[in-house]
Amino acid sequence: MPQAEPSVLDALMEAAQDAASYEAIAVVLAAADLDTNETAAQQRDALLAALRLRLSGTGKAQDFAAPLPGHRLRGWLASLSEATADQLEIWSAYAEAVSHAFVRGRLHHLLLAAGHGRKPDHIRGAATGYLDAAPLLLATPRRIAGLAGATECLRWAGDLARTFNQTDLCKRVTDDTAALAELVLAAPEDDSGIVASLLDGLRVQRYDIADLAERAAHRYARDVHTHVDFLKLLREEAPEDRRPGIDTGIVNALLDAADADTGFRRHNLLTRAATEARDRGLSELRVRAEMALQQTDPDSLGWTRLGRPLILPPGLFAGARAHIDAAADLTDALWRTTLDAHPAMREDTDDAHPLDGLLRIPRTRINTAGPIQVAPPVEADDDHVVGLQVLAMDFVGHLAAEQLDRIHERFEPDEAELIGALAHQAVLPPARARTLAHAFRYFWLGELDAAACIALPQVEQILRQLLRPRVPIVSVAKGQTLGSVDQLGGLIRSMPAAGYPRDWSLALELLLVDPDRGMNLRNDACHGLVDTPPKHRVALILQAALYLLSHAHGHRTAAPPAPLNVQPS
Repeated sequence: MPQAEPSVLDALMEAAQDAASYEAIAVVLAAADLDTNETAAQQRDALLAALRLRLSGTGKAQDFAAPLPGHRLRGWLASLSEATADQLEIWSAYAEAVSHAFVRGRLHHLLLAAGHGRKPDHIRGAATGYLDAAPLLLATPRRIAGLAGATECLRWAGDLARTFNQTDLCKRVTDDTAALAELVLAAPEDDSGIVASLLDGLRVQRYDIADLAERAAHRYARDVHTHVDFLKLLREEAPEDRRPGIDTGIVNALLDAADADTGFRRHNLLTRAATEARDRGLSELRVRAEMALQQTDPDSLGWTRLGRPLILPPGLFAGARAHIDAAADLTDALWRTTLDAHPAMREDTDDAHPLDGLLRIPRTRINTAGPIQVAPPVEADDDHVVGLQVLAMDFVGHLAAEQLDRIHERFEPDEAELIGALAHQAVLPPARARTLAHAFRYFWLGELDAAACIALPQVEQILRQLLRPRVPIVSVAKGQTLGSVDQLGGLIRSMPAAGYPRDWSLALELLLVDPDRGMNLRNDACHGLVDTPPKHRVALILQAALYLLSHAHGHRTAAPPAPLNVQPS
């Protein structure tokens, strides 16, 4: 086994003085002015590799790896498995020579994990090194960093002592951890995260933390989130008869904090309170929280809508108008606003990368009827792709609005002409065609609310009539269960089975009924959950009606004037 170089050992000991982390020791050691002989350089590089490794896992599954590849410090290892025999021998020599407990514990721990040398010696050396290092770290000038380091050392020592049945060391770990928790709770500074970590360590050691958790909950009562976390920890340790009172305290703390707050923070606290009350069977408190939620004005949440202007190339608008100008008559012009393949549902989106970062931000939505927070389901398809599809549908809507306006400019159709173009005896008889014609006329008058609310039921009726001869849409009564007819969401999802393109089924679902990631226009408009929809989205509703009618009339839709490229600006 090599001998520790005196210059390297001195530099290591000096670097360890007042250091609160292995990173800090490594930085000072790397910059130290040493003898430039080859042995000293080799040993310093080996020590830097040891200091740079990070511990992960617990028990016998513990391993060491470096989280920052390519770090500027020399001697970097990607993982402990890459350590050479020479490096292990150097670590072994310094584990015997070094007197600083913080470094000694790390070296023995590395040698234990690597299976190098006598296992019992490394178990005791690592655990006692970490235990002896804790008071040294607490004495460093950087109080918070020292506390964090000492807490981590006690956790590592506890893992080793429990894993290898070191009973005497387990007791010492428990005593030292409890003493440190008492010390932190008695200090005037706020260290709630340190306290939580220490209590977790004590729980693993099977120490009764109920008193400490209760004191911590009282100590940090002004921070409701920390207060609730400690109450939950107390609940896990408290006897059964105390738990209902603690549950009530948790919900009341959230409600009281909500009463003292405003905006989205208040809304979030009320949502948490309602959820906790529901899960804990506190019906009265749940009603209180939900009633407060119902009184929340969505405009008071303080949210800022972030958006990017969507600019279509002028050539696309010109192409859309030219496509209508090429129509032989009104009926042909109406069918030309739709395509058999919905352009927003392309699978190969060439322009995905500009929005990658934005659309991958976790999102939440407020249901304005509550308001209640709504998040996409975990099993949902890739939100990034769906976000791009909704964005592309907005572009399609602008083009559809341009085409509908051009139809009005060119043909100026009256009610009778529209009925003649739209009516279909089986799918849209004249009486209903008159209703849909009113939606188009309201659109051209700028009465977008009326246009949307009139057109939406007709879209559902047209689709139901189209599907009726092709797929089951009616469930007959069975026993005490009443029969039913599929509503719009079920009808849309039945479209592929009836032979309609899947991309139009996806588009209609996002447009009309998807409450998580889509526009949800049918539900939001018909239930009065939104103000007037923008013109281009109302145009999408009318376009959906025309698409479905084009299939009823057996009309093969024309090719698009140009491909749609989604380019945010």
